[in-house]
Amino acid sequence: MITPRTLAATVALAALATGCKDKPRTDGATAGSPPPTTAVDAAAAPPPPAPIDEAGVRALVDAWLAAQNGGDFAAYAAQYEERMEGVKRVGPRTWRFDHAGWLADRKRMFTSPMTVTATELAITGTATTPIVEFTQSFRQARFADTGRKRLVLSKKPYSLRIVREEMLVSVTSAPAIVGDDPISPIISIDGTTYVALAPDADVAWATGPIRGPYTGLHRYALRAATAAPAALAAWRGKPLAVYDAAGQRCDATVGDLQLLGGVTPHFGEVQAWDGDRDAGGDGHVWSPAERARAIYDAGDHYLVGALAVQGGCTPVFAATPDRAIRWFAASPPAPARAAAAIAAFRQLPAYRTIGDGFRDGGGTGEWSPAPKVTSYREGATTIVVVSAMEGTGCAEFLGQLTAVFADDGRRMTLLGAGDFHTVAAVIDSDGDGGPELVGAPSDLTTVSAHIVARGGALVPATTLAFPFNDCGC
Repeated sequence: MITPRTLAATVALAALATGCKDKPRTDGATAGSPPPTTAVDAAAAPPPPAPIDEAGVRALVDAWLAAQNGGDFAAYAAQYEERMEGVKRVGPRTWRFDHAGWLADRKRMFTSPMTVTATELAITGTATTPIVEFTQSFRQARFADTGRKRLVLSKKPYSLRIVREEMLVSVTSAPAIVGDDPISPIISIDGTTYVALAPDADVAWATGPIRGPYTGLHRYALRAATAAPAALAAWRGKPLAVYDAAGQRCDATVGDLQLLGGVTPHFGEVQAWDGDRDAGGDGHVWSPAERARAIYDAGDHYLVGALAVQGGCTPVFAATPDRAIRWFAASPPAPARAAAAIAAFRQLPAYRTIGDGFRDGGGTGEWSPAPKVTSYREGATTIVVVSAMEGTGCAEFLGQLTAVFADDGRRMTLLGAGDFHTVAAVIDSDGDGGPELVGAPSDLTTVSAHIVARGGALVPATTLAFPFNDCGC
């Protein structure tokens, strides 16, 4: 059984070379569908990357923390570049801001004392765009939350500045515990389908040239995993079952193993690759091999296996051949069922909270006048998914919510709700009778995820995601 470890849910549109305009995932892409790709193979390994100024990164984090704990808004604001994006999460709610909107929102935070700490700090990225992640604990008055935070920095002639800040996960209560997963996500790169076998792969498992860059939801680079541990190397040649969005099952075989790295780089870093001195470049235009190396080094790696797929499937996930998958077939809901689902959706506390923000900004009526309703049925069980995404964020209104209901013909029972999700399939892979989603949250990082409804929330059991370091506004 494929058992990737649980990952934090984290993100998913192409970087913009100029400006910042939020573009949530509304292109109709489904998990595992092949994106358009381009590729250039790096024939020889490029020179090693320049070292990251880790002391400078830590100094910035220290100054950022001190400004908040000391109530010094001017010192806090000075840590941010003019062209930046901030993503705020509190529990299941998400807000996205440009520079002006972020500082306006943060300034309200400085009206009363707060305590902010950062632990488990990790520095990755590149010399021109360092990335620092840490576990943030925030407490102010009666509110407190904890979760992973990511700061994307840009090396400027004067100093490091924050160009993207994102609260990846906000836990305002005890986190759900998710065990090993019976299914694995799929990604298509340069015409080849890969199955994710393990996250957090050790870079020492890979040798030889780095191939790329490849273009898709993010930018990707691959390197042959010729030194993978024996237990993982044993996946080579093993059979799998893959499933497409309609539920068709096809046989597949795992081929060569690779380490996969990916990122959506900040537009300033791309400008530096193009030689722009104002963006931190030195006039040298980076070769494809140098760009592939930077993409490969931008974050953690997945161990993936190339799949030889028989039949006509365009896979959205994979499982071992003996795994029984219960499939909920999509069908248009009857008008009365759709109306009942929308009514239940609008009674959710999360829907009402979003509506409060909509009206505070001058909106009238329902913040989502026409939510999308899809029903899924298997046997006597009917599952109804209601989704809404309205607005653009970035200092303007953004409302996004997905809810999953069980419909027994008499009432809608909420199974889970969270931010807007695309849904490629509704399944039961663990035999507990409950529905699970295969798709992706609209977080700009996630390529594909296996999502379970648990404790009234939509919780990712397994996520295939890569850093989004650009400005989504």
